[in-house]
Amino acid sequence: MIVWNYRGAAGKDFFRFRKYYIDIYKPKLYAIMETRCDPVKLQTPLQKMGFHKFILVENTGYAGGIIVACTEDNLKIELIRKRDQSIHMQVANDRGQEWLFTVVYASPNEILRKQLWENMRMVAATMVISWLVAGDFNDIAYTNEKKGGGHVSTRKCSTFRNNMEACNLSDLRARGSSYTWRGPIYHSGQHIYERLDRDISNEDWRLMFTEAQVKVLTSVDFFIITRS
Repeated sequence: MIVWNYRGAAGKDFFRFRKYYIDIYKPKLYAIMETRCDPVKLQTPLQKMGFHKFILVENTGYAGGIIVACTEDNLKIELIRKRDQSIHMQVANDRGQEWLFTVVYASPNEILRKQLWENMRMVAATMVISWLVAGDFNDIAYTNEKKGGGHVSTRKCSTFRNNMEACNLSDLRARGSSYTWRGPIYHSGQHIYERLDRDISNEDWRLMFTEAQVKVLTSVDFFIITRS
């Protein structure tokens, strides 16, 4: 699967990069966050590339927007619940494996992010099967996940880790760049870099897919889960 935070999927560059990575990795499941345009507009070009099933969360102006697409030839997705910041679904493959998958685009607003985690805790309280969560959390877990810019809030880092722990979720270590987001140039004349995007799962999912690997690709905010 490919999970991609593109920050505006209406531009010509998006379609060029999308085709490039789909041709290389041939994902069965494809999630795009922060589309900043109506996700419905992405369905037709994705259909031409073999994707048939779509679940989406509408954007609000230039903010947000999530779309999840799958080829559905050997992978099925069924919507369970969607909210402004997430899509929660069930996934089943042709090997008889079923798990829950949540795609997240967390709000930059801390109060709204708190609402996201309150919803996630409600899901975790009734969790009885494998669960994978992936996307842009707009938070970092440790101070070394940021380079450049102002002071890192250890309180926010601690809150993020506590939220993951409360949901029985832990980070799937990624290969590739240590950072997934490049921000504006700060006072020092250097860009800000942070690891805002990640994959987290419960123990059952890790045991189900022991061979799964997470790789951060060369484009910022773009990572992929593969099976060897």
